[in-house]
Formats: sequence, structure tokens, C-alpha cells
Amino acid sequence: MRLFQALVAGSCTGCRHGEWSEAKANAYRWLERRKPPIIIAPRARPAEGYTLFVPNNDSDTKFKRHERLTEKAVRPHRILNDGPATLHYLWDIAAEEWEQAHPLAKVLEAEARHLTTLGWGIDQAVAQGRILTESEARALGGQRWQPWDVPLSSRGKLRVPKSGSLDDLKRAYEAFRNRLSMELPPGAREPRVFGTRVYLPVGAPRRAHAATVSLSPPQKEEKPLGALPPRPHAAFELPEGVAFRAQDAARVAAMLRSLACRSAEEDTHAFPGGREVYVAGHVEHGTDVTPARFSYLPLPSIGHEHADGMIRRVLIAEPFGGDGVHARWAQQRLRNGTLRDDHGNERGVLLDLWRRSSRRVVDLYVRESQRWHSVTPVVLPGFDDGKYPKAEKLFLKAVAQAGIPMEAIESFTLRKAPFWPGATHPRHYFVPAYMRHYSRWHVAIHLWYPIPGPLALGAGRHVGLGLFAAA
Repeated sequence: MRLFQALVAGSCTGCRHGEWSEAKANAYRWLERRKPPIIIAPRARPAEGYTLFVPNNDSDTKFKRHERLTEKAVRPHRILNDGPATLHYLWDIAAEEWEQAHPLAKVLEAEARHLTTLGWGIDQAVAQGRILTESEARALGGQRWQPWDVPLSSRGKLRVPKSGSLDDLKRAYEAFRNRLSMELPPGAREPRVFGTRVYLPVGAPRRAHAATVSLSPPQKEEKPLGALPPRPHAAFELPEGVAFRAQDAARVAAMLRSLACRSAEEDTHAFPGGREVYVAGHVEHGTDVTPARFSYLPLPSIGHEHADGMIRRVLIAEPFGGDGVHARWAQQRLRNGTLRDDHGNERGVLLDLWRRSSRRVVDLYVRESQRWHSVTPVVLPGFDDGKYPKAEKLFLKAVAQAGIPMEAIESFTLRKAPFWPGATHPRHYFVPAYMRHYSRWHVAIHLWYPIPGPLALGAGRHVGLGLFAAA
């Protein structure tokens, strides 16, 4: 939206105001209706922020300067000096619309030269418009950022123009020109017609004209964008001869949760939000924000080509960044506790890890890693109607709901086939009734930076579904 505003301002500033024409207006209306552009930017890293104290722009309501001072937080990014510091905005034009779009694109190509600033009024810039071939667009160097229409996001969304944005900018400009009339509220000067999108990196940064895509290792001095704090957990193992099928992970999680609830009722330990929320997971329907709570995660046996995928170990995990107090409570109070099924039958006893192989298996789930593959299927927070693009959007929604920074994700793959020996097709897993109408997928995630486990995503992330292991 900032680029769109800057282009319109450049077309109407100073002596060019009298050159404004219906042809230019039609070109900008065509641009505002298009899918938001892909942005190609040079690599950058956050620099030290600072605060400015400046007069704000409401001198028409407060005439004394000292009453108009306000603070403005500045969060600059430093462009790394490893290539041209050029921003590219790419709009795709389909072949079937080329005949109609070409004259409009030529108008915008000429108008781009009139841009003078981008961002703040003090940020001088120059621009050039060009119509590129597909091969020329692919050769542009820099990090590509693609817009996503994600309902929930762990990061801020950027404004993008939509149908009506040009006329709204004219309205806002007229309101600014007539601000001294005091007939309109200050808010009338702000743009009102725009959409929002989350921009996520696509692939690895590439250099201009590079023949192959090369991964760019993170700089040691950079702060990882996707860094997450550790996730404290308690680990248990079942006795010899006791194991459950991986397809019954949600049933095992239910038995584990029931044992934790019984133990919490008999104890004075205080949980954030109370034991009904933190231990039992009772959350009001319709809320988008999940309060802090335990996740009950049965661990299928993996890590070997002959692994059978049976559940012999379980984790009880706090949220990321927990202080570990409640995980230690679980480790102490649930040790030697008995798992019981819905009929009250004893199904196993929780022991401390005792097999020599257990540390290695548990480590696959709790270590830091950049590559994660789902062991149990991810239950998406909705039905994808059998459409892969919709499933991708729902998966990104699940990532946001789990509190994972989406900027940490480099790429992901959804598929029905399992990634691990011993795992199986998503439809073979038991799913609680309240999420049976949701779609399920196995997922592979590649991150820009390592994050710690245990990692679980999706609507079943607290009951053993959507559990990932380090690949």
C-alpha cells in the first residue's frame, strides 16, 4: 500500500497535478484490483531501535508546539552489503489478459519515474517501471516475499491496495487539504480502503543471474527471527510388554490427561488459570487464543528403519517458554501412576525412562532442529474441501494458533503418505469426535532457524496429533 500511495503521490505532485488524466486513473484502478505483488528485497537484519520526539501533525487542533510533541519509535533494518540495495515489486500478468493489460502497464511504467519518496516523507527514492519477461523476473536477485491471506498471524500484516483504494486516497487527500475548516475529524485524513496480507519468505535468498539456488547460512551476529524458548516437559515410559498403536495416540493422550486430572484434584499445586484449564484443557468454545495448558504427547517409536511405530513413551509438555515448574510437578506426581481406559481397565504404569534406546527416541522429539516431519497427522483447523491451496492456508492458520512465528518457516509440504517408518495414512488414526470433520495431512517443515521440540501443530496438538520429530 505504501508503494501504491507513493506512486499516486508522484503522479499528482506539483506541476504534474494538472497532467492527471482518466487514462492514469484507469491504470491505477487496474493495479489496485490485482493480486498483491511479490516483493524481492535485499537481505537485511534488524538494527538498534531508538525513539524520536517530534511534533505530530495535528497543529490544527493544538497550536502550541510543546503540546504537540510525541514520541515515535523507530525500528530500522540494516541492508547487508552483499548485493544491489534494490526493492522489486512484481505483479504477474497472465497471457490471456495481455492485450488489455499492456497499455495500462505502459502508463504505470512511465508514471513510476515520478516517484520521489517511499515510506516516510524524508525517505527519498527513485523508481523505474519495466515490463519483464518470465526469465527476466526469475533472474532478479534478493529474498522473495510472497503475500498470504492468513486469517490469524503471529506477525503483523501489511496493507495492500484493493478495489476503491485510489478513490479513497483522493478522499483522504481532500480531507487533508480542508483540515483547517474543522468540518472533518482528524481520522478522515487516513486511508480507509485497503486489504491486509502476511508476507512470508519464499525459498532461500538468491543472487542475481545465479544458475542455482544456494542456501545462505545465517549470520552469527543476527538474532534468529524464528527463535523460540525451550519447552519444558516430563517424560515417561511404559513397562516391558506394554505398548499402544500409533493410530491410538489420541486415546493414549486421553488416558494420560485423565491421570493428570486425578492427580491435580488430589494436590494443592497451583496452575495458571486453574487446573480445569491448564491440566484438563477446558477452554471456552469460540475463542481464538488458547490459554496456557499441558499438551499430552504419546511418542511413537521412530528413528530406525525397522521401527514399528508403537507407543512406549509419553511426554507432558508445558507451552514454549514455560518455567518448568508444572512439568516437574507432573514428573513427580504422575510417576508410577496407572493409565486407565474409558471402562476403568488398567492399561499401563508410567515409569521413568529405563530403556537404553529411550533417550535417543525422546531426543528426536525434543531436540532443536530446522527440519521437522510429522509422525502423527496434523488435524487442520477446518475442512479443505479437497483443495490443496486451501489446505495450505489452513496449515498456516494452525502454525499461528500454535504460536510458531511464521517468519521462521522457509517451506513446508503437505501429503497423505507418512514420512516415518511405522506411521500410516492420516485416515487410519483415531480422532476425537469434535475434530473428525477436519482435514488431516502429514507435513514436512523446513525452518530458517532451529526451534526446540516437542513440536505439535493443528487442532489435535494437545492430544498427541500433529506431533513432529526432527528429520
